[in-house]
Amino acid sequence: MSDVKKILIIRLSSFGDIVLTYPFINELRRLYPDAAIDMVSKPQYTDLVKLHPFINEAIPFDMNMKYYLDSRKFDVVFDLQRNINSRRIIPSGTKVIRVVKESWKKLLLVHFKVNLLKEYIPVYKKYLNALKKFDDRADTGFTKTDLNLKPNGFVSDKYIVLSPSSKHFTKRLPESKFALLLKDLKTKVIITGDNNETDKEICVYFDTQFNNSLNLCGKLSFPELADVIKGAEFVVCNDSGILHLAEALGKKVFVFFGSTVKEFGFFPQLDTSEVEEVTGLNCRPCTHIGRKDCPKGHFKCMNDIDVKQIRLKINEYTE
Repeated sequence: MSDVKKILIIRLSSFGDIVLTYPFINELRRLYPDAAIDMVSKPQYTDLVKLHPFINEAIPFDMNMKYYLDSRKFDVVFDLQRNINSRRIIPSGTKVIRVVKESWKKLLLVHFKVNLLKEYIPVYKKYLNALKKFDDRADTGFTKTDLNLKPNGFVSDKYIVLSPSSKHFTKRLPESKFALLLKDLKTKVIITGDNNETDKEICVYFDTQFNNSLNLCGKLSFPELADVIKGAEFVVCNDSGILHLAEALGKKVFVFFGSTVKEFGFFPQLDTSEVEEVTGLNCRPCTHIGRKDCPKGHFKCMNDIDVKQIRLKINEYTE
């Protein structure tokens, strides 16, 4: 494989899926130390791609970019998106390796509760399995990453990070439970979120709940966010991209799973991470990506989570 000099990765979105390519990129660099590694993503995620020090060029996705990619003469393309948009931009005449997604199995589990995903394969490992198909020397283990951080300049004392939102309602622990979880916490709480109205509203609520907090929702670039997470004692979040970014940096995470399950491949990988979820619900999972509301109306997957025990653990870490 010494003739591999130019590699293209295609993973267009989203936050968590792109962060989960980091172990894949680590292994590419180990196997091909002299190769140029470029990656195509949607424009809003190019700075997230640039966080990885082994990426030579983060290329913003455009539906009409195929001619440009043809001109780059890549030796191999890893299509980690595997959808109609990624197929449209594959450079002509280039060897293509595609990730195995098995989306139909997810749909069976969601809609008919038929579980053919009992052999749990994390998403990062699915990416690495694609690499191993190309080069059998590839190691498929999870690896942390030394990211390109940017000093945030917001905080210097001891703190934890709270990321209380998520793109979908059914992946968010209710605000009242988060507030109870961190009630009377003496350590400073840094609150993070995206620059949208839902996240801003949730983060403002939490900023009023704690005596020692700093609301940075919508104020951080990806390099600044990564730096804030890197400096934290630990991270408290929902099933979201923050979980994966924190683990990429080797941080301890307390995370809550509601409508989605381990079989979908987005569970934590570090032994230090702690998951809270309600098992045994016959309506779970109700989605493989998240929903805007609970289809049953009771939202037991989140409402029935008992935060008392995890609150005790958090208090132990902050004493």
